[in-house]
Amino acid sequence: MGSLEFQNGEYEKALSMLTEFIRIRQENDTENDGDYVNVLFMIGNIHKMQGNEDEAKKWWADAYDVFQELGLSEGNPQVAQVMDNLLRQENIGQREEYSRSQQNLFTKVVEKVKDVVMEGKLGIGALRGGGGQRLGGANY
Repeated sequence: MGSLEFQNGEYEKALSMLTEFIRIRQENDTENDGDYVNVLFMIGNIHKMQGNEDEAKKWWADAYDVFQELGLSEGNPQVAQVMDNLLRQENIGQREEYSRSQQNLFTKVVEKVKDVVMEGKLGIGALRGGGGQRLGGANY
């Protein structure tokens, strides 16, 4: 039922039904199979469509792990490649975003230090541990 709701674009209903499917299987210690992998993957897709990328990655990674554990990648190399690419692409996007945020932070720090130095509040020597004074005793 959850997959039908998913196909009809009823993502909240689908998410509710699919997570219930997972909960019941886990309570009953049902062995994992291809259906289980498919449901995990659909849940990840719903989270992605709702803009919850971190949650989507978690579900996709779970689906991929079970897919590999069951040996399904050997009989379905195309599916394995798609799942692997999806997880890599998400990780690359996350690394690029982190890199951009670090560059932005570095730029802000450099600009702030320049402002402080230009306002005369801090001499260059202070940045090097010299207290802001030149050898001749004159302050910056």
